[in-house]
Amino acid sequence: MSKVLVVTSKADSHADYVIRKMVDGGVPFARLNSNEMPTILKAAYSLDGGHQFWTKDDKQKFMLFESGESLAVWYRKPLVSRFDVNSRRPAVAFAMRETEAYLTDVVACMGAAKWINHPEANRTASNKLTQLRLAQSLGMRVPRTVVTNDPQSAADFAASVGPAGMIYKTLTYPFIEETADMFRSVYTSIVRLTPEVLGAIEAAPCLFQERIEKDYELRVTVVGQNIFAVRIYSQDQEATSLDWRRDQHATTLRQEVTTLEPMVHAFCLEITKRLGLIFGALDFIVMPSGEHVFLEINPNGQWLWKEVLFGLKISEALIGELTRQE
Repeated sequence: MSKVLVVTSKADSHADYVIRKMVDGGVPFARLNSNEMPTILKAAYSLDGGHQFWTKDDKQKFMLFESGESLAVWYRKPLVSRFDVNSRRPAVAFAMRETEAYLTDVVACMGAAKWINHPEANRTASNKLTQLRLAQSLGMRVPRTVVTNDPQSAADFAASVGPAGMIYKTLTYPFIEETADMFRSVYTSIVRLTPEVLGAIEAAPCLFQERIEKDYELRVTVVGQNIFAVRIYSQDQEATSLDWRRDQHATTLRQEVTTLEPMVHAFCLEITKRLGLIFGALDFIVMPSGEHVFLEINPNGQWLWKEVLFGLKISEALIGELTRQE
C-alpha cells in the first residue's frame, strides 16, 4: 500500500476528516501544513540528505517521504503563510516568494506514483476560460461570456444580453484577504454599469456572463470514475438565487441526491479526464426547460457537506483512488 502524503493547510476540515478515515483503515500517511512553514514548521535541505522538517518547539527532525518510497499525494489546499497580509513591505513579499520557491521543490522531489491532483494540472484546470472553451468543444452549453477591462466593451455586452441581465464573476479564486485570519468572498453578482463600476472595470480584466434562468443547480463531485451529484434548489430563496454559496451557513438550502442524465454523466467524466484531473467539483445550472448549462469545475472544490448530509461515500472513493495499485 502506498503511503499517502496530504499537502494542505492547518485549517482544513476535509483533510481532518479523510485523515481520521485513513487512521481507522490503517492507511500510512503524513501531513504537510504548508502555511505553517515559516513560523511553526522548520525545514532544511541538502543534496545528500533530502528535505527534512521539524517543528519550532520540537527539534526532532523527520522526513515526510523517503527516496524511492511508494507515495500517493493528495494535493488538497496548500497555502503559503500569509505573513502580514496587510503589509506591503518588500521584505514580506520577498519572504513569501522564497517560501513558495522552496515548497515548489519539495513538490518536485516527491516523485509520487499518483497525484490527486498534480499541482500543474490544478493550475491549468483552474483557468475558467480554458474550462469554458473545453466544455463548449465537448458539446455542452455554456453562458455567453466576455472578459474585458474596457468599459465600452462591457456596456456593449450588457446591451446584447438584454433584460436578463449581466453578471460578474472572478477569473480566479473568489477570496479577498482582509486580515491574517479572515477572508472576504466575492460572490456572483448582477452588474449595474454605474459611473463608478465603469471606472473600476479599467483596473483589471473582468469576467462578465449572461444571466441564465435557473430551475435548480447541480454540484457534481467526480473522483476517478465515481460521480456524486446533488441538486441545490437555489431559487427557493432570494439570498441564494444568484450564488448558492452566499449566506450558505445562515440559510437552510433544500438539497437532494440525484442521478445525472447519461450525456451529462459522460461529460463530467470526460472534462475531468481532459483536464488531467482525478478529482473535480463541477457546477451546472439546470434551466426550466431541463437544459444543462456548465458553469465551472473546481479541482479542489468542497464536498464534505454532501457526505455528512447524505452519506455519500466521497471520502471512501478518494482514499480508494489514493491507495489503489495501478
